[in-house]
Amino acid sequence: MQSKNLFIMCLLTLMSTVSIKNAYAQVTPPKPAACTTAPPGFIIGGTFDVGPRCSTPSSPNVLVAFKYKDDLNSPDAIPSQVQYVYDFDDTIDITAAGFEGERAAYNASSASWNATEVLEPGSTWVLQIAEINGQQYISCGPRAAEVINATPPEVEIFSCDANSVTIKIEKREENQHNKYKIEWGDGTEEVFDVTPTTLPYEETHVYSGVLTRIAVSGFYLRNGYELCPTPPEVKDPNVINTPIINSLTSSNGGADISFKNFSSDGVFTVQVAEDMGSNYTWSNHGVATSDTYAVTGLNEDSKYCYRIVTLDPCGNEVQSNIVCDLTLSATQSSSSDATISWVLPSNPSGTPQQLELLKDVEGCDNCLNSLPLFSNLDDYFEDSNLECSEVYNYQVTARYAIEVNGNTEFVTIASDKLDVDPLAGTTKIIPNGLIQAGYPGNDDSMIKLVLLDNSDATEYQFLHKSSTDEDFVDIGKSTANTFNDIAIQASSGEYCYKYRVEDACGIQSELSPEFCTVFLSYKGNTLNWTDFSFPNTIITSTDAEYTVESYNEDIGTFLPQYRTNNLTKGVGELVLNATNPTLKFRILAQQFVDIPGFTNFSIPSYSNTVEMPIPADIFIPSAFSPNGDGENERYEIKSKFVESGTITIFDRWGSILYKDDLDGIGWDGTSPKSNQPVPGGNYTYKISGISLAGEEFSRNGILTLLK
Repeated sequence: MQSKNLFIMCLLTLMSTVSIKNAYAQVTPPKPAACTTAPPGFIIGGTFDVGPRCSTPSSPNVLVAFKYKDDLNSPDAIPSQVQYVYDFDDTIDITAAGFEGERAAYNASSASWNATEVLEPGSTWVLQIAEINGQQYISCGPRAAEVINATPPEVEIFSCDANSVTIKIEKREENQHNKYKIEWGDGTEEVFDVTPTTLPYEETHVYSGVLTRIAVSGFYLRNGYELCPTPPEVKDPNVINTPIINSLTSSNGGADISFKNFSSDGVFTVQVAEDMGSNYTWSNHGVATSDTYAVTGLNEDSKYCYRIVTLDPCGNEVQSNIVCDLTLSATQSSSSDATISWVLPSNPSGTPQQLELLKDVEGCDNCLNSLPLFSNLDDYFEDSNLECSEVYNYQVTARYAIEVNGNTEFVTIASDKLDVDPLAGTTKIIPNGLIQAGYPGNDDSMIKLVLLDNSDATEYQFLHKSSTDEDFVDIGKSTANTFNDIAIQASSGEYCYKYRVEDACGIQSELSPEFCTVFLSYKGNTLNWTDFSFPNTIITSTDAEYTVESYNEDIGTFLPQYRTNNLTKGVGELVLNATNPTLKFRILAQQFVDIPGFTNFSIPSYSNTVEMPIPADIFIPSAFSPNGDGENERYEIKSKFVESGTITIFDRWGSILYKDDLDGIGWDGTSPKSNQPVPGGNYTYKISGISLAGEEFSRNGILTLLK
């Protein structure tokens, strides 16, 4: 690059609004004065030659070679140094102290000075400076260096009937060609000279058969020669110049739209419809007077879709592609953590080719950066790098490839910018953790809370609600993520909990969703318990698992008995085989969740403990035979889990024949009055008592005395 002094750099800056090159227009800039009148210390001499070069749409910039040529006709005219100044104009002072151009390289084998430079499409002057015997010789060559932009012409091809096709070349920036060739596709072609100043140009061709594809190429003329033929622009005659929305940026209550194929000759109506999926009710919003349009005045709480409608040259309605809003929202778990979420547009649908989330800091000139997304399928990003003193701006952009009339086009959709101010509370802070709530071990006097929350909290506030409370009540605060709730009654039902956080910035969050304990109860020999479920903000891997545990008195601990996914379990078998008057049960509930940093993470919770009393187990014989054979001589009651009890036997008239404790020796079949055996037959008994669990019981029935 040329080294210029400060004055020259400032002068160039002031004149930077003057364009010396144009990507399409092949206009030669004015020849600098130094090219014809040498400034002090320089002499016009030496030369070089550079003809026009052709670019392509895929490679618009061209590497151009420059080679010093001697026109001094002197055997001593061999430069000791050659420099080139590219994009040379009158603003560049080559007499400035320390000025240098780009130095050429000397090729010893060919005894020549050579240089190359990549030039953009357009025309520009190049100055050559050759030093010969201490004298500076300058030359701008015979002409300006030119790179011709061989871009295909922009043409409109349409058919208003089945027999003819009209081609129209508009006066556009792209159409700077000097000659055009039309291949009509039926074996005929036409070549005609049309300069940019004589556009627009229109030609109609009549076919004898079916319409075919048409190819249009452009050429440039230099010194009578055709140069830089463009690749042919091939189109079907029935393809009209459809407006294509290629950019949409949502705004508060509207959107900014850019589209292709605008023409001042047509009327382009912008239509708007509320985004209801695929059913649109379109209404006219306004008429675009250029290829951009600002939609305003829409409902800020709704999503919208947009399209552009115009008429083709034949008077038929032509509709653009439909493009819908991309919406952005944010929630905060603390003033340093925000989750940025977005909803991709319903149209275009599918996965975008590119997806980018930008983050900026208000008032900062160099803070805009692209946040790292995992894939183009992402719909949220967790930003944990917020500071209390800053205000942040977010914007998400999606780029889609769409097909319009058989051609691939691209549309870029950007959300409205979203402000997140941690101190001003512009977004609600929603706690994103979970509460592990359960009874610790064998202690039913409290519920232990463990909070799994990744926010930068300095204090936690906990609230609970029992089955008899109307609303949640404050139970205390903690600077740690654990809390013991002692304001409970284990037998009153399940307890549900919420929490809120306060962070280092002093910001309090909203209340979290509720998390509940498992409450265990029983009816008869069946255990029942409440569900161990989490709110839908927590991702669970499977259904909750429950383990029924019973207390073993011999080893002093709970042991697992059954595992189930249900909320009820019969324990009749354990009751039948019980060796103690009461059975103690609890439920170990487990839920598997996905939380930040963990996948399929197990969250256990113990229920309250219940004691199930075992009823008195009494074996009552139906008959006995006191006949002296040594078998069944006495009517004995066998009992289990009985604290105390009596049996009374009556004759048919209600007189008492026998009364004793249940654990007595039993009735021998004799009358207490006569001490003689009573006759065989049926007798009535009545049993009553108290079980070891403290429950009263009674039995009535008939026994048979056999002889």
